[in-house]
Amino acid sequence: MLDGEWSVVSVGEMVVPDSVDAFMGFDIAGQLVYGCTGCNQLTGALPAEVNPEVPMFSAMGSTRMMCADMTVEDALLPALGQVVDFKVEGDNLYLIDAAGTTVVTLAKR
Repeated sequence: MLDGEWSVVSVGEMVVPDSVDAFMGFDIAGQLVYGCTGCNQLTGALPAEVNPEVPMFSAMGSTRMMCADMTVEDALLPALGQVVDFKVEGDNLYLIDAAGTTVVTLAKR
């Protein structure tokens, strides 16, 4: 149910503008995660199992370009470091921190 690409809709209370192409993609068979912060590219390994004591995206790498507006990236990268669980409801994916709070909301592309 995670396979494919998901657009970042919000990070915490911040709604991502339509003009920013921030997304995450999941390749379950290859155990890979990839995407774009709206500025830089992301890539990393997807854990085989969710462990609430280990952040899901702790081993992510990214390009390091400077962009005119890094607002979304500056919010998204720290939020991804907090994610320990997820929930899919319909066409929405919710990335959840250890307190049970949704830190990133995504929509199926």
